Amino acid sequence: MLQGGELRPYQLEGLQWMLSLFNNNLNGILADEMGLGKTIQTISLIAYLMENKGVTGPHLIVAPKAVLPNWIHEFSTWAPSIHAVLYDGRLDERKAMREEISRDGKFNVLITHYDLIMRDKAFLKKIHWYYMIVDEGHRLKNHECALARTLISGYQIQRRLLLTGTPIQNSLQELWSLLNFLLPNIFNSVQNFEEWFNAPFADRGDVSLTDEEQLLIIRRLHHVIRPFILRRKKDEVEKYLPGKSQVILKCDLSAWQKAYYQQVTEKGRVGLDNGSGKSKSLQNLTMQLRKCCNHPYLFVPTHNMWQREEIVRASGKFELLDRLLPKLHRTGHRVLLFSQMTHLMDILEIYLRLNNFMYLRLDGSTKTEERGTLLKKFNAPDSPYFMFLLSTRAGGLGLNLQTADTVIIFDSDWNPQMDQQAEDRAHRIGQKKEVRVFVLVSVGSIEEVILERAKQKMGIDAKVIQAGLFNTTST
Repeated sequence: MLQGGELRPYQLEGLQWMLSLFNNNLNGILADEMGLGKTIQTISLIAYLMENKGVTGPHLIVAPKAVLPNWIHEFSTWAPSIHAVLYDGRLDERKAMREEISRDGKFNVLITHYDLIMRDKAFLKKIHWYYMIVDEGHRLKNHECALARTLISGYQIQRRLLLTGTPIQNSLQELWSLLNFLLPNIFNSVQNFEEWFNAPFADRGDVSLTDEEQLLIIRRLHHVIRPFILRRKKDEVEKYLPGKSQVILKCDLSAWQKAYYQQVTEKGRVGLDNGSGKSKSLQNLTMQLRKCCNHPYLFVPTHNMWQREEIVRASGKFELLDRLLPKLHRTGHRVLLFSQMTHLMDILEIYLRLNNFMYLRLDGSTKTEERGTLLKKFNAPDSPYFMFLLSTRAGGLGLNLQTADTVIIFDSDWNPQMDQQAEDRAHRIGQKKEVRVFVLVSVGSIEEVILERAKQKMGIDAKVIQAGLFNTTST
């Protein structure tokens, strides 16, 4: 039933692991590092169950809106005989789909996104689903969120499978939330889970354990959760995948940036000439400091931005880009640039136009159907586009952009896993060149604090997941 290629050995092992869960009436988390083909492994599971077990569905796949086209594309490539339905669109379009589904119900897989799981629950909960597969399953990390509660109690589901490249993002409680969704009868108390396992990672001053005690508790955690998680890293299974290197580039603030940064720090406001001579009061101090680090034009949207020298000299990060990008362009590299701020992306667009760099842009406002077109344009043979501008949250999930070999993180996310996902848009199966990642950090600023916090958060993942030997099929 599978077409379009052959599974790699580790992907076959992933299929065997999921079948072992199926045979033992268990649910699990496929937590392979991003870029190792969790989508294809999942499609192979559905195909195997149809062909060998007589399980024809219906299955429900819940994914971020941005990756819905990719799911449909992969089904049509790998398993065209499986009837996969994309449930999305305007209210009238969805109404027509609901009527068609109610009339004949001839589909194997329904693919939709998180918002519609909530919005159209009245219809979707009536269907008896076999598998519910949640892509980017870490969205369920808060067990009290409406999405998690709805999926746990509001739907009729026989089996559950979570797909995530980042099973732990901030705390052990998040891991418990995923396990509670999968196996609510086993992992039914977050308090007990934390009492047993959280001590080595707690920030409280009253917890003092020896290294041996910490190691014992971590081993206990590994032993308990190992049957339910399969995690492989690229450097373990893809011997021929080129490497990835990261360089942190420290940028000095310009005089203009320093003045704004000082005003925000001392007064919580920036003295802007908005026509009335009054200063502008600022909300969310941290965000305003981050804006200072990116570009002062973020505070003066009416400023004439079409002066090349001024747009560069106003920001330390732009000065660095102005040295880096021409070299990358001359030597044939292609760049993914990620930012948290869409207004900053507007300024970057002006800079790229002033320098005649061809680029594409994708952010949260990009329509689902446009995303696929943009990806095709960038990934096409002999594509003329030098850069892809992406917002970290919208463009860091599920996109295959391995035709780029350079990633620039213009401003880091508080959650380091978001930046990791962004980097892995390029560093994934199919990449033929070494991927270089440049992280821009303003010296002596809030960004250095964010970088340090990121190291601490990644330490939890290293202790619990990376050290747990979850690359073995132990069920």
